[in-house]
Amino acid sequence: MKQKRQAWVTRSSPGFTLIEVMVGIIIMAATAATMFYGVSYARSQARKIIIQQRALEELRSQMDYWMVRILDGNLTNHELLGDTRGTEVILYNPDADEQDDEEAFKALIYREPMERGYSDHDPQEDSPYYWLEMYIKWSDHLGDPTGEPMELRMQYSVFKNL
Repeated sequence: MKQKRQAWVTRSSPGFTLIEVMVGIIIMAATAATMFYGVSYARSQARKIIIQQRALEELRSQMDYWMVRILDGNLTNHELLGDTRGTEVILYNPDADEQDDEEAFKALIYREPMERGYSDHDPQEDSPYYWLEMYIKWSDHLGDPTGEPMELRMQYSVFKNL
């Protein structure tokens, strides 16, 4: 009887083949790319939250300012017409020492015209109120691919006793 020759040659030296090394490199590259994307996404979401918080702070500050102006009673007719051009504020600037930075997030705060009204429960009309509405708009040029401006709105009824 003839003895069959073994088809596979066994390795006598320990180590990895080129295919095993390449498969390992591909797996590590895919894992690193996934982790890099996850960290990048988390940072962009954190920046978006920071910008929204900052926009809310700016809007509240402006609302408080105009509420005090209404309660003080020294509003001119021009101020009652609102601010349709907007007031510019900087929400986020990573390079705070440069004012003309391209990375800075700038926003505009708008104020709607203030209308004087009277409560239905006040027949003598000696308790007027003003309807104060303001909003802030900004563009998220780093995280939003659609490019649509973000917006926050606030509305108050400010009662003024005469």
